[in-house]
This record gives sequence, structure tokens and C-alpha cells, in this order.
Amino acid sequence: MAQSEGKRFEEDIKKSVPSGYFYYRFKDGTGNFNGAKNENVRFQAKNICDCEVFTEEYLFLIELKSHLGTSIPFACIRNNQIEEMAKIEHKKIKPYFIFNFRDKEKTYAIEAQKIKEFMETAKSKSFPIKWCEENGIEIIGTKKKVRYSYNLEKFFNEAV
Repeated sequence: MAQSEGKRFEEDIKKSVPSGYFYYRFKDGTGNFNGAKNENVRFQAKNICDCEVFTEEYLFLIELKSHLGTSIPFACIRNNQIEEMAKIEHKKIKPYFIFNFRDKEKTYAIEAQKIKEFMETAKSKSFPIKWCEENGIEIIGTKKKVRYSYNLEKFFNEAV
């Protein structure tokens, strides 16, 4: 089975984490198995985000989203993710959403609190790339044939 673009993006991010930093990807729930809904599962874990990265000083909680086009729909963010991440108020924990606009080859990291505020006040039902440019930190991606390497070191330093 071919790997989805979202999974490829997650893998590229993981490979871009600087050595010396701790990376952990949370396990997906058991609700889907081989792409099919598992009707026998009564309870399913709903992770706060996709992964965490512990730098020398900070813990980054990161939810990754990769889409085609010039906007990312609100519907791709689960309520528990935005609610839990936006309420974190710890000086050493940095909750971020990283939005990858695949066909535009642009990637932005945006603080969870800004994401929540926009969702509550916007007239639209998506995050336009222009808003991400104005409210996020651009993460520069370098294409190596078909896969990307991202400058996460720069992002981790700018985000604190």
C-alpha cells in the first residue's frame, strides 16, 4: 500500500529533528485498522497531538497537517486537540500546529492559542495560507529529489 502524503510529511518532519533532541510520535488509536473502521472498539485514545519534541530546554507538542490548496479546513482538527493544546500555560511547553501546504511548498508553525482564537472569530471554516504567513513561523523546507528536509532547528529557536 502506498504511503499517504500526510504520513510522508510526518516522516520528513521526524527525520528533520536535530540530533540531540528527543522525538516521540504518539501511537494512533485503535479505531482504524488497515484503513477500515473497527466497529468492535468501544473506547479509543484521542491523542492531544501527533508528536512531541524535547529540545535542550523546551517541550514542543506538535500536531501536523498537510493539505493541497491555499487553505486548511477547520474540520481536520479534532476538538480535543485544539481545546487541550490551547489551554497549556507552562513556560517550558510550546504547543504548535504545523501546517504544510503541499502544492505551494510552504510550511508554517502556529501556536495553538492563535489557532483556537482564529477558529472562534473567523467567518471562514479554514485557515488561509495568507493568515498562516502573518501569524506563524515559516519552516523552510528543502526538497531533496522528492522528499523534504525541514529546518526545525531554526523553528525551535524562533518559537521560544
